Amino acid sequence: MKKKEAIAIVFDDHLLFADSFSALIERLELFRSVHTFCEEQELTQFLIKHSGTPIYLFLDYYLKNQIGLPLINVARRLNKHVIIIVVSSVSSPAAITNILSYNPHGLISKSSGFDAVLECLNIVGRGEQYISPEIAGITSNSNLKNETPFSAREVEILQHFAHGLSIAQTAERTYLSKHTIVAHRRNMMAKVNVNSITALLSYARKQELI
Repeated sequence: MKKKEAIAIVFDDHLLFADSFSALIERLELFRSVHTFCEEQELTQFLIKHSGTPIYLFLDYYLKNQIGLPLINVARRLNKHVIIIVVSSVSSPAAITNILSYNPHGLISKSSGFDAVLECLNIVGRGEQYISPEIAGITSNSNLKNETPFSAREVEILQHFAHGLSIAQTAERTYLSKHTIVAHRRNMMAKVNVNSITALLSYARKQELI
């Protein structure tokens, strides 16, 4: 993919960071245009409108009242040419495991410098995955495979529970049956040895999964 033909999108609900990061991307003069969004509806409408255009999506992990990872699947469904680069201040090994389970093209720490962004774009452009040194340092000291017991689907379900959705509403959002949602909930509680959904959500928050 030639980046000069691509559009860059920065999605972050902290406008000051989003505008600053967008300005940084514009300075690179690698993209046809750079856009900033902080609302999911605006992002999805843009992706639909430009479904045939190569897009680099710089996505924040921590969003208001949720994490941004479910938007990865939304973006991939709406645009087959999208390149996903997660930008975050994440420090939890479990959260990093969760991010990597979505197989983003890149993972940049918000504490990284200008050179890291350039390096990320170069490595991603070669078809390889990029992880910034700050985050790689966390992963090198942890056995990531054992850091989180939950699958990406289970974390998605936890997100819905965290937002107060019922089993029926969660089933509708995830296109699963209510029985499947109940089974997932039971399995997740067993994995971390808790007996209530409140305790399960407390565990997930401590691990920065929701």
